[in-house]
Amino acid sequence: MGLVNYSFYSRVLLEQVNIAVLLPTYNLAHPEKSLDEVYRKGQKFRTLYVLHGGSDDCTTYIRNTDIERYADEGQFAVVFPEVKLSFYCDMAYGEKFFTYLSKELPLVVQSVFPLSEKREDHFVVGNSMGSHGAFKWALRCPEFFNAAGGMSGVSGVEELGFFRPMGSTNNPVFNAFGSVEEYRESENDMKFLAKKLVKSGRPIPRLFSCCGTEDQLTYEGSKDFAEYAKQIGLPLIWEEGPGKHDWDFWNPWLKRIIDWMGIGVAE
Repeated sequence: MGLVNYSFYSRVLLEQVNIAVLLPTYNLAHPEKSLDEVYRKGQKFRTLYVLHGGSDDCTTYIRNTDIERYADEGQFAVVFPEVKLSFYCDMAYGEKFFTYLSKELPLVVQSVFPLSEKREDHFVVGNSMGSHGAFKWALRCPEFFNAAGGMSGVSGVEELGFFRPMGSTNNPVFNAFGSVEEYRESENDMKFLAKKLVKSGRPIPRLFSCCGTEDQLTYEGSKDFAEYAKQIGLPLIWEEGPGKHDWDFWNPWLKRIIDWMGIGVAE
């Protein structure tokens, strides 16, 4: 795999931003292929967008998981954005990170790197805060994604008890969503988005959610959202297993989600 650390000026955020990109190069699984077969002009790769959790950055998955090996085996590209502690929102008190993520970033990476523009070739996955971002992006922009996966999902934010007494504008949840009243039935409210999409008749990406049963932070909220999805007819696969809110849980489940997505290129 080729690893590119790329920075550019975001016209949405009005600042320099950093992303990391993994690109397929020489496929070790097929050493018999010639250079011309490996580096074909005009080829475009399926793309997995990987969204980091709170307080992390665009290098987190590369440092903590086997994502590079998974991408090499499947011969797909991976894009790692960086959005600070924004919950992937157009923040109530901050920058427009969702607009950057959903509008600007795909245009940039598809113009700079050999990435497919087809809906069936777009996938997204995230952990914790990144799970909230992945599902929100998929539910708000369903025509862009084939499938979305979330691990230890901050999906039903209100149900997770994140809205504690504010007391200070230094509260990251308040900065992202505003008050509880501002969050409810907004474009950040996962249940509202899910119900809205089901009623719309628009195409719905395939959805997969999982969480560790010992995860005291997100298990109840993730399971609650999965049950709500079933009630309203949103097609979402829910699985759980032993584990906490850590990389020992996320790394193997990341592979499981990638396999479920079927993102790897068939030879």
